[in-house]
Amino acid sequence: MHYTNLLRFLLIMFGALICACSSSDKADRIFVNGTVITLDANNTLAEAIAVKEGRILAVGSTREIQALASTDTETVDLAGKTLLPGFVAAHEHPAISAVFRNFLDMSGFTHPSAAEAWQALKNEIANTPRGEWVYAMGLDPILLADLQTPDRAQLDALAPHNPVFILAANLHTAWVNSAALTAAGIDESTPPPGEGSYFGRDEDGRLNGMLVEKEAMEPFTATHKNPLKVTSAYEAELDDLRAAGFTTVASLGFNVPAWLARWAASEDFKPRIRQFIYYRGENLAKLDGAPDAGSDFFRVQGAKYWYDGSPYSGSMVVYEPYRDSKLTAELGIAHGSHGEPVVTEEYLRAQLRDKDGRGWQTATHVQGDRAAHEFVDMLQQEYNALDTPAQEAFIQRRHRLEHGLLVNRSTLKSLAQLGVTPSFHINHLYYYGDALKQHLFGVALTEKILPVKTAFDLGMHPTLHADSPMFPAEPFSLMQTAITRRTRAGTLIGSHEAISPEQALRAMTINGAWQLGMEQEIGSLEVGKYADLVVVDKNPLQTPAQKWREIQVKGTWIAGRR
Repeated sequence: MHYTNLLRFLLIMFGALICACSSSDKADRIFVNGTVITLDANNTLAEAIAVKEGRILAVGSTREIQALASTDTETVDLAGKTLLPGFVAAHEHPAISAVFRNFLDMSGFTHPSAAEAWQALKNEIANTPRGEWVYAMGLDPILLADLQTPDRAQLDALAPHNPVFILAANLHTAWVNSAALTAAGIDESTPPPGEGSYFGRDEDGRLNGMLVEKEAMEPFTATHKNPLKVTSAYEAELDDLRAAGFTTVASLGFNVPAWLARWAASEDFKPRIRQFIYYRGENLAKLDGAPDAGSDFFRVQGAKYWYDGSPYSGSMVVYEPYRDSKLTAELGIAHGSHGEPVVTEEYLRAQLRDKDGRGWQTATHVQGDRAAHEFVDMLQQEYNALDTPAQEAFIQRRHRLEHGLLVNRSTLKSLAQLGVTPSFHINHLYYYGDALKQHLFGVALTEKILPVKTAFDLGMHPTLHADSPMFPAEPFSLMQTAITRRTRAGTLIGSHEAISPEQALRAMTINGAWQLGMEQEIGSLEVGKYADLVVVDKNPLQTPAQKWREIQVKGTWIAGRR
């Protein structure tokens, strides 16, 4: 009897062990009956995937994946839709977007004419109590071709009793009235703010209400950057990114405090989106010591610098001068201007040396061809001063060049040898390509802008970005521009730099993961990686490139959680 009971107990335990082993092979969730574009090294296509505990358990046919289901497994029927890796927003500004979220929108995205944009401002002023600030953004003489940029006297006439601040769409220029200057404590004797930033002046040397670059604008926007005032708007910005198909965002420049970013990135104590933060300006002091590991969901990644500025404020540093045209005059760009750096070479070199030496990744805003050449010279000098182990670590750091409008092939080749990776502000071409060609730089130079294919050819793992809030963070818009090289008006620019659909998808996924040092965890749909997923209504590889902007995101999952 005792022997029989023991045998029965052993059989029960063995059966339980078998069930446990079998159950451990089963998926929490499966996605079936669709097209799975994995973007692995072979660009493998599949029909389905299985997810367990937030990671990809298997990739294969619908039949193979259904075999991994148990009675507890959730089945997501793709019904012919396409599953992709979650997109990586390689260079965006959710904190800045949150600050500006409640500003009046005067952009060409919202208003079909300058008259309507100005009427919106007049209405806002009329509805604002006397003495209170009026903030607006998006003013753009390129998207609104009939727009004349304002001066101080015009804004005084519009708003004699309210301080007014209007930010340009390029985020590098703003305009204010006399009441705003007074409220900010700025008068004719106020010295230039420095760092390549300045207060505009008229022919008589008097303040004309124009502000150029961040330091000049800071007195007017500082109160809006209070973390407690932007929390809900910041969460909304992250949700908007996720709804667009992004599961990871790299935030470069102004950021909310790390504690708030962590809080906003969670929803019911589960990840809302992955965040990687780059500090700049006064926040660089927070990069004290060497980097810590952070987590796969939130990490302070490194430092952000600006070397030059914007082509639309004349602060991009170029070899050939800006053209004289009605548009350059409207933008306030002086005759014969070549632009000038925002910081000195000595300062930037010292910063790059310090951050690299302590293990931090750096990301530097570089737009012009001359700026890019000077930047690579700085990096090369720092690299040459290192011993062999430190040189290897320098390359492994994957330092970044941001925007790269006019970086040329020769400079890219030198950057590639130093391990630098570029992120391209590709929709410069879509929204402003015609203006660059006709008014700012001419045909020959504009044909060379944004050399994305060259960066792919050099193995630099390039990415694409919108630089929101400058342009909408819409991944399929970015990819369509990179593939077609067409402006909004249909003009073809630099066809030799067009990339393939597969390359465009990689620029928005695995390359972004690589730039963050996360390519083993996200960026492609492979066994063991996090199940960061996006479902879209059409297979982009079977959709004409000129129709990619019509592709709609139907759902996103972060680590297997919708």
